[in-house]
Amino acid sequence: MNSRSGRSGVPVLGIVTITSYGSWLYSFGVLIGPIHDDVGWGTTVLGITYGAAFAINGAASVVGGRLLDRYGCRGPFLLQAVAGGGCLLAATWATDQVVFGALYALGAGIIGATGFYHVTTAAVARLRPDRPDLAIARLTMVGALCSTIYLPMTAWMVEAWGWRATGRVLALSAVVGALLASSLGSAGRGEETASENPWRAMSDALGRPAIRRMLVVFFLAWLAYTTILGYQVPILTSAGLGLGIAGTIGGLRGFGQLFGRIGLTGVVERFGADRLLRLAYAVSAVGVAFLLVGTVPAGIAYAVVAGASLGATSPLQAMYARTHFDARDLGLLMGLQGVAVGVAGGLGPVLGGLMHDLTGSWTPTVLLAVAALAFSTLLLGNRSKPR
Repeated sequence: MNSRSGRSGVPVLGIVTITSYGSWLYSFGVLIGPIHDDVGWGTTVLGITYGAAFAINGAASVVGGRLLDRYGCRGPFLLQAVAGGGCLLAATWATDQVVFGALYALGAGIIGATGFYHVTTAAVARLRPDRPDLAIARLTMVGALCSTIYLPMTAWMVEAWGWRATGRVLALSAVVGALLASSLGSAGRGEETASENPWRAMSDALGRPAIRRMLVVFFLAWLAYTTILGYQVPILTSAGLGLGIAGTIGGLRGFGQLFGRIGLTGVVERFGADRLLRLAYAVSAVGVAFLLVGTVPAGIAYAVVAGASLGATSPLQAMYARTHFDARDLGLLMGLQGVAVGVAGGLGPVLGGLMHDLTGSWTPTVLLAVAALAFSTLLLGNRSKPR
């Protein structure tokens, strides 16, 4: 693909990244309360639904990547539009909580497996083979707007139309974003033909110690991130902050992600993605530790420090992983990163909540996240060499 076509594809993939994350990952938390109030379904069941969506997303991430390798953008994004969006839309008409949970988790999981960063970063890297890291950085700059758009938009729609109509709009946004991205056709497939045996490709990759260590590091980091993102508001309110202030701090943290991605490409070209990723994990650990203080200034420090460092993490992980994987199976192997993140996303909030329930305090949960990020920093190292 020529550079002009590649540049035009970056904003399209940025849009599908926003709709993929926004249609369920960022919006479902807003829907839980209204769903419970309207039909009486328990928050435990709704929480299991969310966790199941993460699990399906993680398990199917390699499928989304494989479709990209074989068919280009039309492969994963057509599946997302038809199966993912269709199931998510059908869930909004369900009157039984089990049917709702099954349809929603399946739809959300498929959307995540076919439209999260493990797919879109691989696609933009192939669209801009001359400047892959620049393309990844620009994509994640667009993606950073997701929570800023979807959180207030979902809240407004719920108040105006109710949760079912809101859910339908969210599902249709995923369909529209996926169809737009599928219009890129075979772009993103890669210049080399994908391996005929995907299991052999994954086995070869996992046979390398550097890749196994990398996936463990990604798992630990996202165990920390998903735990804190899930409980940041109750952690702050338990320290005495008002709900409005805690919510504002959480929103500021989301906005802070944007600043962690500004000018990132030039810094990566000078210092390397491995060193910067270690730094991002270390700074994140410091930022998360501010939650232990329990004051408004400390909360703002958390939002700024953890927000910016988390914002840098997503593109840095993609840049780092890209240099360690076989180019012809990049989508499939980036899916391994999606598996690690998906498993962490399903496990982290459960562990964090359990530690709180056992101790009656959020301190062990915060310390779990800080420790996981510290181990990520130490384990990543800078010893592994690109392929």
